[in-house]
Amino acid sequence: MLSHLIASKGLKLPSLGTYMPSARVAILGAGGFVSQRMQQRLANHPWFDLVAIAGQDSGRMLATVPWRLKHRKPEALNNISEPILDVHSQELHRSLKALGVSIVFSALPSSPAHTIEARLSRNGLVVFSNASAYRMHQEVPLVVADVNPESLKQWPGEFGLLACATNCTLIPVLHPLHVITNHHRVMKVKVRSEQALSGAGWELLLNDEKRKAAIDNEIEGEAEKLIEEAERILRINAEWDVICKRVDAEEGHIVNVELELEQNVTYEEIKSLLLSQEYSHLNQLPSAPPSPLIVLDESPTRAKHLWGSFQGSNPNPSQNLVAGMETVIHIEAVEGSSVKFKALSHNTIRGAAGGVVLLAELAVAEGEIPSVDINPSNVSSER
Repeated sequence: MLSHLIASKGLKLPSLGTYMPSARVAILGAGGFVSQRMQQRLANHPWFDLVAIAGQDSGRMLATVPWRLKHRKPEALNNISEPILDVHSQELHRSLKALGVSIVFSALPSSPAHTIEARLSRNGLVVFSNASAYRMHQEVPLVVADVNPESLKQWPGEFGLLACATNCTLIPVLHPLHVITNHHRVMKVKVRSEQALSGAGWELLLNDEKRKAAIDNEIEGEAEKLIEEAERILRINAEWDVICKRVDAEEGHIVNVELELEQNVTYEEIKSLLLSQEYSHLNQLPSAPPSPLIVLDESPTRAKHLWGSFQGSNPNPSQNLVAGMETVIHIEAVEGSSVKFKALSHNTIRGAAGGVVLLAELAVAEGEIPSVDINPSNVSSER
């Protein structure tokens, strides 16, 4: 685990019991689905102070941008005094630094992200990206905080301090697959996804014609992304069979997975592995649930399990940073060397905004961001 890795390298995790990191942060993107999820999670974040938004509607106040998430807009977002900055400006890094920003969260589409993220990170800002632009670049860490945290040790690379989160569909596949591959060689992976409409942003939720056209159709390029990202993170050489389709649901990605292992296993063994996975390196992170993986005795459904442990409490993601951060799984069958499971995760929280914020929390807790102070006296003076 990460704590052993750090100890082996003579490094030391800061104790956060009485210490509270404090960093001014910005978001790239103003009105998109993932951007608004990021705004929601950062509005009341205990470590990060959201002070700026950069988008295409430069000069506009964030308070005037339509809020489309179902939960009420956090009041703190209306208190951001800076107008939206021009995300395409060559001087954006200077504007952000002038506001004291050290960390930037990117919710940009891949094309503009390719230029903008590199420009900001090369000019000294720390960028955590939900975009796909640099996920497969060998100089940029592709990290899921509770799967391969050691990959942050690649920093800094060609692009300075830039790290990427994965494709949202990969999360419910990756959480259980990671645990199993730690103990068994996986020969074949078959995945059939049932992906919510919000995975495509607002477009399919607001346009009935496009919504109808997308349902039950395969998502172009999605399978390839899932495979290449999984192979990069897990470093496995398996035969893949992946089909990704859109379904008529607003949020929550479900995956049906069948694994062929090198050796025979039992149901009890697989369940024990999933239940015993240790995540102590996440213990003090605000967005980390006690266990990122919940094993169910029933098949997961969006109606019952989208919010994981918090399903019945009507959680508000701006106040409860842990809600929606778990992957729920049901082991459907174990026969010989074959393992079948069905898993669900919240695609716009765990698979997108929440996962990126969790990654930033991990980097801060590891001391990977020199510009973020972990001195409590400085925290109290800024808040």
